Amino acid sequence: MNTKQHLGFWILVIVALTLLFSTSLNGIVISFYFVCFLLPVVIGTSYFFNAFLVPRFLLKGYRWKFGLHFTYLLVVSIYLEMLVMILTFIILADYQIANLGKIVSDIYLMAIVLYLVVFANGFVNVARSLRIKQAKISELEEDRKKNQNEYLLIRIDRKNAQIKIDEILFIESFSDYIKIHTLDQVHITKEKISAVEKLLPTLFIRIHRSFIVNRDYIKSFNRETIEIESTKLPIGRKYKKVVSEVLST
Repeated sequence: MNTKQHLGFWILVIVALTLLFSTSLNGIVISFYFVCFLLPVVIGTSYFFNAFLVPRFLLKGYRWKFGLHFTYLLVVSIYLEMLVMILTFIILADYQIANLGKIVSDIYLMAIVLYLVVFANGFVNVARSLRIKQAKISELEEDRKKNQNEYLLIRIDRKNAQIKIDEILFIESFSDYIKIHTLDQVHITKEKISAVEKLLPTLFIRIHRSFIVNRDYIKSFNRETIEIESTKLPIGRKYKKVVSEVLST
């Protein structure tokens, strides 16, 4: 989540818990007061859990270390929450003694709900991170397989044809067909450029909606064009940033 999403999430938590406990704590103001007192420790716990424990231990497979440090975090966090609760009771000393037991139980319940929200959010983030990690692994595996291919298999004149990948200079798209420019000839096929792009290894880069180039044959480039052999090809506006990043590395 970005900064705005984080801010929105915690504002939503504050509003929801304030409304949830407003009746039992005799008003929205008192309920909001307790939520604000408890929240700093919970937020600190949440970010330590998500930004340190999860990436350093859980996502790297150190589950027993994650469990150990998670236990430490929980103990320290609960201890701090107890201190915060004592402080709030001192500050709100105008409560009647007869109602104190009910208030204490409600504040404990509020703290438990806060932790449930935090760790539920944390494990959602973990699941999201694992999905992203798995997607990246799958993408790398697919790229590895593409890089191992020596030939591009396409249909030319209703026949299957193999074009040696490392001899392709660039691919040019027209309305209903594409031209594959190689070192010694030009192949014309009814394939779509987007479909062919998926079959090419990472050596190739899309520079325009109508052009894919082989980086090995780029002689020169600037923000507007790329030169391959004696041909200058335009760089599309939406591709300029990606092209600049790829070719500058």
